Amino acid sequence: MTTKPKLTIEDIAKAAGVTIKTVSRVFNNAPNVRQQKRDLVLGVARDLGYRPNISARQLASKRSFVISHFHDNPNTDYLSEIYEGMRRACSEQGFYAVAEKLAPQKGSYRQALLDYLVRFEVDGMILSPPISDDVAVIREIEKRNIPYALISPGKKKKSAINVFIDEKNAGRSITDYLIARGHDQLAFISGLDSHAASRQREAGFWEAIEVAQIPKKNAVRLAGDFSMQSGFAAFDNLMKKAPHVTGIFAANDEMAVGTIVAALRNGKKVPQDLSVVGFDDSPFARAMWPAITSLAQPVNEMAHLSTQKLIEWVHAEALGQSRFEFSTEIIIRESCS
Repeated sequence: MTTKPKLTIEDIAKAAGVTIKTVSRVFNNAPNVRQQKRDLVLGVARDLGYRPNISARQLASKRSFVISHFHDNPNTDYLSEIYEGMRRACSEQGFYAVAEKLAPQKGSYRQALLDYLVRFEVDGMILSPPISDDVAVIREIEKRNIPYALISPGKKKKSAINVFIDEKNAGRSITDYLIARGHDQLAFISGLDSHAASRQREAGFWEAIEVAQIPKKNAVRLAGDFSMQSGFAAFDNLMKKAPHVTGIFAANDEMAVGTIVAALRNGKKVPQDLSVVGFDDSPFARAMWPAITSLAQPVNEMAHLSTQKLIEWVHAEALGQSRFEFSTEIIIRESCS
């Protein structure tokens, strides 16, 4: 049996009727290639079953074609939404999306990041909370002149791509929703203390209470860490501290799920006895019974745009627009009466 000759970029150029240089520029995602010609070359390569030599491509361009997302967050759905947005943008541009969990060492993520950079080359980085607010990590990235994007940072950086929502206003709006439905005995379940977005959502919660002139004694804060288990534990604490509460705002959907499960196990009816709202509009919120009213933020689109802008930065070798704010909306379901 004869072996089929391996396809080369010369074969692709001949079949597409373009120069070898044009094919090379397309495969290396070089700028200033007309989209029509790019689509033609990629279409011919796909039809012929051509697969570019990744190692040769990396050597020729002196790039890794890798965008890495660094995270430390127990919310698996949130992370999967970020990765899917990254993957789509990378696939469109011939890059590779990598997700990497950083474990803090000696109270900082810095050493874990340095260990990673010793082993791997990256063209760009995406940091999500709480790492997007780690000053030591950001300092090391900037030292190496690596393009980077921050998702939901507490403080915006002029030297980075910043993709975010108005966390405080979002927290206020979902609390206003509870108040408008007659709830004046309220609780907030926080995320990680290191998570700036959680702190801002909580600030919105307290602002809504103040504007509605609800006495502060009628509201309570419960500590969580964004995990379902912490939502379960928060309900137990609530029954000890403030069993009269009728409306709960959990800083993410996983904690809202844990709270509802704990409430149901303790004989509470949701939403008849206790209304619960969450944040993120995750699959958890849609699949839970009762389905959870939640503040939706477009995490997938935020990650997609972050990655797109990072790749543009890699090609242009200069940062363009750096701030991108996304809108939110309340998705009304059955968990709130």
